[in-house]
Amino acid sequence: MSTLITPKPIDQIDLGTLPRRVDRREAASIVTRNFFPISHRTLEAAPLTWRRINGRALVETPELVAWASAKVAAAAPIRGGRRG
Repeated sequence: MSTLITPKPIDQIDLGTLPRRVDRREAASIVTRNFFPISHRTLEAAPLTWRRINGRALVETPELVAWASAKVAAAAPIRGGRRG
């Protein structure tokens, strides 16, 4: 059973409580909790600036949140229903 995720407006996400930089797994967790389901492997292809620090690929959290918010804003709304 899937869980319905309601995207939060970007101004409701408190960046002060999140780490400054996160790895791909933590980034996927943040995006999944606040915007939409995503895998850490999918983030490898995302147009984000990754920095290699101590062998880990890290992204700045504000950039990650802005990217996810832009993805939600750009998504076309689709109405469901039966064709008639």
